Amino acid sequence: MAQHILSGGVTTYNGLIGAIIITLVLMLLQVGVSSLARLGAKSYALTYFPSALVLALLSSMSPDEAGKIALGFAWWLAVVFLLLWAGLCVVLRRVPSGPPKGEDSFVQVTDVLWRNVMLMSAIFLFVGFAGNNDSVMHYRMKAEGMLVKRDFAGVLAVGTKSNEADAALTQLRVYALAREGRLADELFKYPVKGTSSDMIPMDGATRCLLYPNDSIYRFLGAKPAKPMDAKLYLSALQHSGHASEAVRDYVLCGYLIDRDLDGFANALPRYYEINDSLPQHYREALTLYTHLRANPVLVYHNDVMDTDYEDLQELEKTFASDEERNNAVRPQYSSTYWWYFEYGH
Repeated sequence: MAQHILSGGVTTYNGLIGAIIITLVLMLLQVGVSSLARLGAKSYALTYFPSALVLALLSSMSPDEAGKIALGFAWWLAVVFLLLWAGLCVVLRRVPSGPPKGEDSFVQVTDVLWRNVMLMSAIFLFVGFAGNNDSVMHYRMKAEGMLVKRDFAGVLAVGTKSNEADAALTQLRVYALAREGRLADELFKYPVKGTSSDMIPMDGATRCLLYPNDSIYRFLGAKPAKPMDAKLYLSALQHSGHASEAVRDYVLCGYLIDRDLDGFANALPRYYEINDSLPQHYREALTLYTHLRANPVLVYHNDVMDTDYEDLQELEKTFASDEERNNAVRPQYSSTYWWYFEYGH
């Protein structure tokens, strides 16, 4: 991601080659540091700290709000760590590092070994804590990498065991589901974050970092002349006659993401016949709308859907607090629009 952004998308990062180059550079840095520091055997592992600090800086990178690269911690903090390390090296060089008289060779080797293992463990704990540990960010980068390969099913497999998400990851899943023709049936099987305005990668936080935004625009019909709200963009596509078939589900799912049941109920007949062949989430939304509105503009009933929704309501009545109800209904209903409407955040 960092290389792609810093090069303006001109270069492509190869994981294997990148790993080899980074490892070799860090090894050469350690060799140079070792020759300068001249530490004893018991503290030799400290010669790896500058290399580890560079690795921590590399792995701490993340995009800022403007889509530029930012380090996970301030550069001055890295300087402080280096100064503390240099001071420690000066102190250790003055401490005798030879073995006590009469100590056998096995004890000597064991002592040197455990000291260096402990030092290396501490150094790599530092690298781990200093690096970018934002799991959603990693999901997003992996998903965009899958999109570059046109592996839309692979995108949908990323982070499926996690309830963590953000608007950018949701936007990628919306696009992948639409490419697979599964958007209206499976969107709310994933954690949904953001609003309908985040469904299109404009200038906001949902702009793609690796995958070309233009590919999404072409899929929907046309590239916008300037950044605009997603609803306005989708409406403009429809009025211009450039809208692809996927736009209808973007529009309808946008209403559902915003929990705008009235807007959804008014728009749905323009795109679908109201019957039991409707996609899963549309049937769920219509069932919910029919139960919540005293004077609905359209009424939808399905015996199975009505029974499931009534079972949900009965289950909710047995718990007093919102947290208890959420924990009770999540296992069975978390993949439905009903759960998102009541408990999704």
